[in-house]
Amino acid sequence: STGATLTFAAGETTKSYAAPAQGEDVFKDEGKITVSITKAEVVGEQLENLQIGKAATVAVTDTQSPVTAELTVDNTTVTEGGKITYTVTLVSADPTLPVTNHKGLTFTLTDGTTVTIKAGEATGSVTVSAPDNVYVNDPVTITQGLTDVAGKGADQFEQLELGATKVSTEVTDEPSGEGDLVKVTIVADQLSVNEATEPTFTISLNKALDKPFTVTLSTGATLTFAAGETTKSYAAPAQGEDVFKDEGKITVSITKAEVVGEQ
Repeated sequence: STGATLTFAAGETTKSYAAPAQGEDVFKDEGKITVSITKAEVVGEQLENLQIGKAATVAVTDTQSPVTAELTVDNTTVTEGGKITYTVTLVSADPTLPVTNHKGLTFTLTDGTTVTIKAGEATGSVTVSAPDNVYVNDPVTITQGLTDVAGKGADQFEQLELGATKVSTEVTDEPSGEGDLVKVTIVADQLSVNEATEPTFTISLNKALDKPFTVTLSTGATLTFAAGETTKSYAAPAQGEDVFKDEGKITVSITKAEVVGEQ
């Protein structure tokens, strides 16, 4: 049934035949090789009672051909908010064996980030933003490794291993003056008030912070923005009612602003 032809010489009763091997690969494909006799004859003669036996079957088992998923990173140092690209590559222990005949894989990194290798491909990448905050920090190192693999192709490989190598990226602050701007302002709520009325002022932050933010005013008053707050109101002391002409101005400024314990 393979198309091969064997000829028994006169007097021979046995012949040996080697069928083509299924072929070495990295995927699970155990099965069977079945060979049958499709024709038997003595050329020019007709046998009185020729019987052809049943087909012969051999089970084919997989040999374990390992494939390793290797993780790499494009940047070992970035500033806050910069881009980091992680790449996962399938590498066969035998470079002659292809690794792309799969249905798709999804790899999970240490922090939960996922990298997908599409069906039929050997590599996949994902780009993420480095952590960013408004504070002056010591450099932070992000270390990633491969922790899991899933997807339709995950069970197709004879031996798919997660590479043990971890990759690291150091995240540094933006250069001085180029970081995330935090601006606090104060404006008067009224253009004028009578001398018996307390003038009010609104103090505003241009962005919400994740920690309490304290503002000290020129009057000595202290206001604290809770995490997430962006506006506070302040009533300055009234000039005071009297019988004399003493119109003037009340000026309030910000003398200090800080997140305690941060820079």
